[in-house]
Formats: sequence, C-alpha cells, structure tokens
Amino acid sequence: MGISRILSPALLCAALAHQPAPGMALPEAPDNDLAPLFAACLGRYSAQTEDAWNAYAADDPAEANRATFEDLLEAVRPASALSGPQILQLRLEAKFAQARLLSVARFHTDPDRKRRARAQAALALRPCAALLL
Repeated sequence: MGISRILSPALLCAALAHQPAPGMALPEAPDNDLAPLFAACLGRYSAQTEDAWNAYAADDPAEANRATFEDLLEAVRPASALSGPQILQLRLEAKFAQARLLSVARFHTDPDRKRRARAQAALALRPCAALLL
C-alpha cells in the first residue's frame, strides 16, 4: 500500500505533463523535469490569488495552493535542466494567460464571453488542482 501512495502521484504528474489539454498553457515536462509544470501552476495560482485580492475575497484557497506550488518548484528547481530565467518565463506566461481569462470573466460586457472565460479559467486550473489531491 505504501508504494502505491508514492507511485500514484508520480504517475499522475507524468500523465498530466505529457497529455495535451485544450486551452491550457501547461508545458510538457521533458525527461521527467517537473519544473515547467510547477512553474506554470504557480503562475496560474498567482493570477488567481491576485484576482481574489482585487475582489476582496476572504479565505480564498488559491493563496495556499500558490504557496504549495512555490515550495514544489523550489524543491525541483536545482535538478531542472531549465535556467532560472526560463522557469520565470514559463511562470509569467501562465500567470498572464490566467489573468487575461480572469479579467474577461470579471469585466467583459458580454455575459456569454464572461461565462466562457470563467469556465476556461477554471478548466486551466484543473491539472494543477489534480496534482494537489
């Protein structure tokens, strides 16, 4: 039973990293390098956290999730083939993509566009949320 607890998250990480997902800016993780995946999730949750701050939302789970991905990225970064600036670029690209969706979801005048952007923002976080289960 102990080995399955260790293997399940590892298999999930590998599956999520190598599976294309429509509408998501999660990069592939070459050679089991999880830094790109964790950087993208950190970026997306950073945007969610800022959106919650701007909306004065209390007790938003995005901040705790962002902190978790920050710790995960820090743990795998030394072994990553990517440089610090490359990791930062992945993180910022994901953050800006998520922030754009959240901006449309909050401020667009077309209710249908707002609904689609809100759904797309939630969909983009699903692979990241699955890693935290």
